[in-house]
Amino acid sequence: MRIAVANLKGGVGKTTTAVYLAAGLHRTGRVLLVDADPQQSALLWAQQDPIFPFTVVSMPVRTLHRDLADLGRGYDHVVIDTPPADTSIIRSAVMAADLVIVPASPTGLDVNRIMPTIDLLAEVEPVHAVVCGVLITKSRRGTVSARSVRDVLAEAGLPVLDTEIPLSEIYASSFGIAPIDLGAYDDLIKELKA
Repeated sequence: MRIAVANLKGGVGKTTTAVYLAAGLHRTGRVLLVDADPQQSALLWAQQDPIFPFTVVSMPVRTLHRDLADLGRGYDHVVIDTPPADTSIIRSAVMAADLVIVPASPTGLDVNRIMPTIDLLAEVEPVHAVVCGVLITKSRRGTVSARSVRDVLAEAGLPVLDTEIPLSEIYASSFGIAPIDLGAYDDLIKELKA
């Protein structure tokens, strides 16, 4: 499985999602996590833990889709963490993936800013068909915002994943440690494999 975690907006949980997905997929095979963000947050995360269980490389390049043809060989899963706002790198990451997960917090701003990412995916579609799913992150279950954002996204015709990632200390305090307890990301992996 090749997954790109992408959203042109920052602060939506892309890196956390990429690291937790890679940790979960590592349980079923060899994983390469590609940090395509020049800020290198995923790489820095991995460097903090001396026994990080999967390979993390930094590749903030616009040729990612070509470079991963060789680099990704021998891995069962490749997860790509993309930067915000760099459409060239994101486009290349999408072209290297089979599935694109678009994390979005249940706020008006995040929902409003998701459309440029969806438009970018639509631009790539004629060249490289890809499955896309919006992942609601930083959600407070049972709140009006959590319910209404799902409705708004569905009304816009966007594919919203069933799994929601709650706003939780388990994720907020996990930087620098290889995830063991995946929390809701375990449900996400099950949903993606179904």
